Amino acid sequence: MPYLCCDRIVTSKGVFAILFSSDGIYEIFFPGRSPDQEYPYRKLPWPQLKEDLRHYLDGQKVDWAQYPLDCSGYRTFTAALLEQVSQVPHGQVCTYREAAEKAGSPKGWRAAGQALKANRHPIIVPCHRVVGSGGKPGGFSGPEGWKQMLLELEGAI
Repeated sequence: MPYLCCDRIVTSKGVFAILFSSDGIYEIFFPGRSPDQEYPYRKLPWPQLKEDLRHYLDGQKVDWAQYPLDCSGYRTFTAALLEQVSQVPHGQVCTYREAAEKAGSPKGWRAAGQALKANRHPIIVPCHRVVGSGGKPGGFSGPEGWKQMLLELEGAI
């Protein structure tokens, strides 16, 4: 596991905790959630990330591609799936089936749901944009109500 540091971002929706390494952002914790252990405090090496997260949660479109992600430890399918999910544009959605197909597993839509639970980079890797084939939001590893709120914030539903 890489050497991790922690910073916090105060937003209109609460305080996010961000773990990061020299390779990039390792994990993002929604308000009310925190790492399971203490990590040394360091200021984020990407100060614009704080402003971008605040802007996003205030309803503005943000380009997250500029921020490096530390994806160490992801399984091959999870990494491929998250890469595909990263391509879903702001304000749009795709289904679990579509995401699995694009990640190279046409019949892996159930596995896609499980793999998305492993997403350590919510919002930046927008797993909230993956919905059920009937258009229902489906599961989400973030706090209750956040998936719906994020989709509404983006105008996707």
